[in-house]
Amino acid sequence: MSTTTLRLDSPLRQRILDLAQATGQSAHSFMVDALTQKTEEAEWILALQREAAQRDADMQATQQGLDWHDVRAWALARAASKPAKAPARKSLSRIKAATSA
Repeated sequence: MSTTTLRLDSPLRQRILDLAQATGQSAHSFMVDALTQKTEEAEWILALQREAAQRDADMQATQQGLDWHDVRAWALARAASKPAKAPARKSLSRIKAATSA
């Protein structure tokens, strides 16, 4: 395990010490847990952004997508435990025409 030095302002350092004590941890353990959690969160967000970019690229390439109103109706039915057919892909021009009307 490598060593890293963090420069913390006094108020933050005291908050960490107080929280670590209140949770029965050392300050070191508290900071490692916090950094692990923040790292996992950042990785999840980055993966989500990459997936969104890929889906957008696919949608632009195929000119096919899902109409928001169809997806909303499907999600509401599923949330109410009602049977619902997944929305079908439509051409983007058809979706735009339906939302412009």
